[in-house]
Amino acid sequence: MSFKYESPEFSDELKRRINANEEYREKAKGMNWKTLVIVKELPFATFSRFENGELIERKHVPSGEIEEYRKTSDFVVEIPTYELSIEAVTGRKSLESLYFKKIVKLDGSLFKALQYRGAMEVVNKITAELVNNSIIPSKEEFVEMLHKRGLL
Repeated sequence: MSFKYESPEFSDELKRRINANEEYREKAKGMNWKTLVIVKELPFATFSRFENGELIERKHVPSGEIEEYRKTSDFVVEIPTYELSIEAVTGRKSLESLYFKKIVKLDGSLFKALQYRGAMEVVNKITAELVNNSIIPSKEEFVEMLHKRGLL
């Protein structure tokens, strides 16, 4: 079954796949963190909360609430454009290399990020697999979807 990228069904499937992955669960055991990934140009954000390695919550944040979520997140990733966010989630570009090139901004403890790196690499792999088998809307279609859902 093909999902539309970042639809509610996509989010549910991603959560299911992450939580069902044994390699991820082993690497993430005991880890607790909250992430906020922001696509600056839209603005669009996705908030994820992990407890004891389980993805408990994954949701899209209305643009007017992004700053509130920023305050409570352990890691905030800011990606400048929708196109670049797609390249990152499909695995065509590495968030890590984009960070070191100062294209992507990361706020949060670098020490904690390094501790969680193994688990996050598995999450990125699972995400890329799902995204690459999903329908990826154009930026215009994506913005329209966000407007319809009251997120912009």
